[in-house]
Amino acid sequence: MRVGFVVVVPALIAVLFSISQTGALPREPLEPLFQAESAATFVETLSAQFPSRVPGSDGASDAALWYRETIAALGLPTEEDVWTENLPDLGRVELRNIVAVVAGRSDETIVLVAHRDNAGTEEPWGENATGTAALIELGRGFAPQEIGPDPLPQHTLVIVSTDGGAYGGAGAARFVETSPLARDAIAVVVLDDLGRGRPRLAIAGDRAVTPARALVRTAATRVTEELGVEPELPSIPSQLVALGLPYALDAQGRFLAGGLSAITLGTESDARVDDPAALAEQRLGQLGRATEALVSSLDTSVGGAFRTPDSVFFADRAASGWALRLALVLSVVPFALGVVDLIVRGRRRGLPFAAALRAQRARVGYWAFAGLLVWLGALAGVFPTGAPLPLPPHSSLVTDRPLVGILVIAVALGAGWLTLRERLRPTAAPAPDERLAGLVVGLGLVGCVAVVIAFVQPYALVFVLPSLYAWLWLPLERRTASRVALFGLGLLGPIMALALLASELDMSLLDAAIYVVGLVTVGYLSPGTAILSLAWAAASAQIGALALGRYGPYAGGAEPPPPGPLRRAMRRSR
Repeated sequence: MRVGFVVVVPALIAVLFSISQTGALPREPLEPLFQAESAATFVETLSAQFPSRVPGSDGASDAALWYRETIAALGLPTEEDVWTENLPDLGRVELRNIVAVVAGRSDETIVLVAHRDNAGTEEPWGENATGTAALIELGRGFAPQEIGPDPLPQHTLVIVSTDGGAYGGAGAARFVETSPLARDAIAVVVLDDLGRGRPRLAIAGDRAVTPARALVRTAATRVTEELGVEPELPSIPSQLVALGLPYALDAQGRFLAGGLSAITLGTESDARVDDPAALAEQRLGQLGRATEALVSSLDTSVGGAFRTPDSVFFADRAASGWALRLALVLSVVPFALGVVDLIVRGRRRGLPFAAALRAQRARVGYWAFAGLLVWLGALAGVFPTGAPLPLPPHSSLVTDRPLVGILVIAVALGAGWLTLRERLRPTAAPAPDERLAGLVVGLGLVGCVAVVIAFVQPYALVFVLPSLYAWLWLPLERRTASRVALFGLGLLGPIMALALLASELDMSLLDAAIYVVGLVTVGYLSPGTAILSLAWAAASAQIGALALGRYGPYAGGAEPPPPGPLRRAMRRSR
């Protein structure tokens, strides 16, 4: 292992050398025309006349008509895209995207996006009247003029009011998939909740990519110039988790998945205010002017579309994704060398691998059974199905847990474990060679999972690397407390990821775990991710049994093993 780390050190050095300063595009000398008072009037009108804009409802249809008439009154022609989508909690509903285009000298486009819907009057999540108002006010600056020449930007400006934003960004996904205007976009700016609170930039994608460094830095600089404070970026752990398990609640994730460089500009709520209404209008004006200045900087930029690399951002600096991926992949090498050496030495020593392999196979079967139960639960309506979009935090899966269905699945899992336990229960204290064989097999499965991840999703190694090296030291520890501590250390990757997700969505760890299961059943997380997770869980179950002193070779190590419950039942049925 020590020899293996020789290849890791240069990769870590490469990560350090890849960290560089990111530059911002220059600001245009003309001051923004965005008027906070006018935008606040649009906010009040939309919120008062159409307080509930749940997708598919009459309120959503009326709000779409109001928006279209308001934009048309500015002299901007609009097009409406109507389609149906199967959304969790809502079923199949009719959605509407409304697109206004300001022609420029170039066919390349800059896209401004805000979702128009919300989750209803009782659920504050997804209320984006400020983003919609900002779209209208920004469009006013590019509308035909009564006196003087009409504005003619360098790039074509596309203003998109989407539907389904409070339910996973269905409208954004639709625009990316179907609109030719999206294919010509050089950058996308999403506006989401420009009310009171500290400004924030969302940069995660539905794939392991991030926006262009210049786009992120220019947006941060324009916001800082208007507000005097840097917008908040996700923490380094949050960025690594989002790259390892691509997840983006904001709409920029749909655009990044489509290969478009996109960011979301919004605010974090702040309850410590003296005059919420006045501060909200002030913040709306500041962020509106920052957005207009950002669009002007993008419009005068020279070159093609911004790329979507994978980077990790540190304020005004960023580390290159290729160096991070290389370091993560090479970090598996010392573990792989150690496990291969352990397997070779174990075969020379004649370790009883057959019984250990059967025990691991049984645990793999149990976790496959768990995955099958979740799939059946989705078919039965216990877990959500629908469009492959991130579930909203207010999903009924979280707010109104299907306790009966979850209880039935838990009982089935318990019955399966009781059936399996008959073959895995230690009948006597296992010999040292039997324990070592069980550990080697478990580590071998963890290593196989890590190698597959290194090929298909290198960033996901952040979840399994702690288990690789913590569990490799288990044979050296004789005290139960030390073995349990090492086993817990190996679980740190998934636990920390779950804790970060729970913190981001303001949930408990249990709710976050159920939420992740829902992401799998709607198809937002791929089946491959679920299979690798189940395989890792099966390996951790075997290693956990060893760490807790509960491991026993399959059927007590009998060769050949007697038929198990399933085989006996099949024989009786003949």
